[in-house]
Amino acid sequence: MWTRKEFLRRMAQSVGLIPLLGMAPPSRWSDLLFYPEAPTVPAKSLPPNPFLGDGRALVAMVHGDDPHAMLETGMSLLGGWERLGASGTRVLVKPNVVNNRPPPTITSPAVLHAVLQSIAEQRPGELIVADSSGIIRFPTRENLEETGIQRTAESVGARVLALEEEPWVRVAPAQARILQSYYVSKPVYEADLVINLPVIKTHRFAHYSCALKNLVGIVHPKDRPSVAFLAGQWHERIAELNLAVHPRLHIADGMTMMIAGGPTSGTPARTNLLLVSGDRIALDVVALSLIRFHRAWPKVLEYEVWEQRQIRHAIALGLGIHGPEEMELVTASLRRSAPAFTEMVEFVRRDIGQQGPPESRAK
Repeated sequence: MWTRKEFLRRMAQSVGLIPLLGMAPPSRWSDLLFYPEAPTVPAKSLPPNPFLGDGRALVAMVHGDDPHAMLETGMSLLGGWERLGASGTRVLVKPNVVNNRPPPTITSPAVLHAVLQSIAEQRPGELIVADSSGIIRFPTRENLEETGIQRTAESVGARVLALEEEPWVRVAPAQARILQSYYVSKPVYEADLVINLPVIKTHRFAHYSCALKNLVGIVHPKDRPSVAFLAGQWHERIAELNLAVHPRLHIADGMTMMIAGGPTSGTPARTNLLLVSGDRIALDVVALSLIRFHRAWPKVLEYEVWEQRQIRHAIALGLGIHGPEEMELVTASLRRSAPAFTEMVEFVRRDIGQQGPPESRAK
């Protein structure tokens, strides 16, 4: 029997579900109403960041027109692909496929292709591309097909998964306070290496979406922030959902950013950037700063980057670096002349608290 407190909590959750039930396809209602039968497993331990320079988390910010050349430059700035150790492993790439709209709502298929091509060259044992769309945008399988994500992945020999179709595992991270246990995708949990491939964009409720927010897509629909909408803890909940699985590499698609609105539609800005890092907090503060550079989204202008709630709670949970002294931004442009990029780099360095830029490691 439920206690009175438990009954009221579940009723409050159900009230939050009513709008989503009305918008979600009937075939997915069970995902919103019921938890799956799933084994309980330990949350994964945070692995060491393989992409450090002088003990600091590196974030590569690369400007250009060719995503593959940009990614290779970015990985060179971080120390090379060999640091990832992908050979012979099961690698899962997690893009953002929130719905069936084009970039910057979703990760660009061109960027995905560049990432998969480079990983394939590392000779992994298996290569998987997987995501689960926004609840009211199900089924993910259709979105993967309509956006070209499935075709792109299969062209490089990757297996494609719609995660709501896959089994789940239950985790109960010791640090979690808002949601003390939740369900994550079993294929993601079991992957040897997870590579996080978000797009840099704004978000009406989370304020911004990048590396931290992208992992919401590996969580069971019933545990997502949108289901607990009335709780008002989007930012903190996002950070805590990152406690279960820890991607080894984060590659943010900033070829076209979303600088206002979001997450399903908004104002685009062509910026021709990729961000690459082994630390999700370091990468997110740079992504946030790039959004702030355009000054089109008041929700991220109210607080400095290190005071944004997603970032602040992620730091408290120990999910990455704690401040600007623990990171280094390294940059390169593959264009002959790039005054706009230079302006962005100078703004970002000031905004994240790294005055006096170190020498770029680009060759």
